[in-house]
Parts: sequence; structure tokens; C-alpha cells
Amino acid sequence: MEPISQLIARDIENIKLISFDADGVAIERGTQVLEKDGVLTVKSKVISPEMLVKIGKLKKSFKVNFSSGRNLLYLNYMFSPVLWENASLQGENGLLTLINGEILQQAALTKEELEKLEDIRTDLVEYSRKNENIKGFEPKQFIISVHCRQPDSQIEEIVKKHDPEEEIAVNWVSNEAYDIYLRRFNKGSGLRFLCDRLGITIEETMAIGNDPNDTPMVKIAGIGVTTDPTHMEAHYHTEGKLNLGGEEVVDRLLELL
Repeated sequence: MEPISQLIARDIENIKLISFDADGVAIERGTQVLEKDGVLTVKSKVISPEMLVKIGKLKKSFKVNFSSGRNLLYLNYMFSPVLWENASLQGENGLLTLINGEILQQAALTKEELEKLEDIRTDLVEYSRKNENIKGFEPKQFIISVHCRQPDSQIEEIVKKHDPEEEIAVNWVSNEAYDIYLRRFNKGSGLRFLCDRLGITIEETMAIGNDPNDTPMVKIAGIGVTTDPTHMEAHYHTEGKLNLGGEEVVDRLLELL
């Protein structure tokens, strides 16, 4: 694994698509979720003016994608100034794609999968009523996102009870929430889906991430970059020169262009 400063122009000659994770990579990390008296409040960061200008320059040479565990509606709020030309959004770990004003889904969930997720959600809601560690459930279509003040192993046990087949993944994401989702839909399969849609190969992509749910995307991309080299392997790693690792990658790409 090499520092991103070692990336050279020849390495990106065939790259056509750059896919960024959102929280902690393309925008500042941090989500406030509070559920009280039936009212849910969700607050997050949005793309900074500085990053927006740089992404605009990057879009002149590459297609740009933002892949996140969040729902598409919220992603649209966070990244709306970037859309639409040469830009796409992927929500719920790549299951849903928003491109050119159209929402696409990788594939349908089975009746059994939907029922399993609903059974898990029901138990988690009941558990949350007697657990002050749980702050609330972030609204999503097919992912159960449980925001907590600190990790809680009982949440993983509830999932295991309903999922002996181990079809469902449980990730502690951004040190703030558990994302519970079907393993067959991940950011890697989402990136492949987007490539098929755009008529490019997976080797013609670069992916940048930092959390466990980014690993499938970073691992299969033609060039994988991690902004957290202590916890994720990739071809390249950022060097902490900027607050946002994604911005450091963009700066390097613009230098090479």
C-alpha cells in the first residue's frame, strides 16, 4: 500500500469513474439522530463549498459517484449542488442508484428477505424502548440503521437470532450507528451495477472509502484508496494532509490532470 502522493498520471490514464464514500471521506463525519415523543430529528453535514469547486473541476475529466449507506433522499440533500452532469448517487450501500434524474434498483428483495428484516426491526424497536443507549432509527428503505451512543453487542445478537443463514451483515459505521443490511447488496455490487449502466469496466474505476461497508467497493475497483490505512487495505492511502481524505485524493487527481 502506497501513499496517494505516489499515484502518477499513467495510473489513471484508463480511469473513467471515481466513486467516493460520503461520511468522513467526501463530507465531514457526524450525524445527530434524536427520536423523542414520536418526532425524529436527523442532522448531517453537506458538501463544503471548497470540495464542491474541486469536484466540479474533477467532473470535467471523470464521472463522479457518491456511495453511502444513507437513503437517497438524504443524499440528494447532501450533494445536490454536484448533480446532475457526470454525477450519480448510490444509497443504502449501492442498492439504489440515482442518475440523470432516474432511480434504479439492483434487484428486488425476496419475500423471505423482507420478512426477516421486518422481524429484526420489530425486535430492535422493542429493545430500544428500554435502552437509553439507542438514540433512534435513521429512515431508510431496506437498511435498518440504529444510532447509538456507543457499541452494543445485544444488537448483533438480535440479528443472529433471526438470521442463522448469515445473509445479513451488521456494521458499526462512523462510530455512531449500526447498519443492518443484506450481504448480497453492498457497495461493491453497487459499483458493478453502475459500471454496467455506464458501459465501463470495473478496472476503469477508482474507489475511496474508510468504513467496513466501503471495503467491497474499494477492493474491486481498478484503483482502491483508503483514508483509514490502519483499518482498511487498498492500493493507496491518504496521508492526513487535509481534514478530509477524499479532498486529499481530489487534490492529487487535479494535480495529475
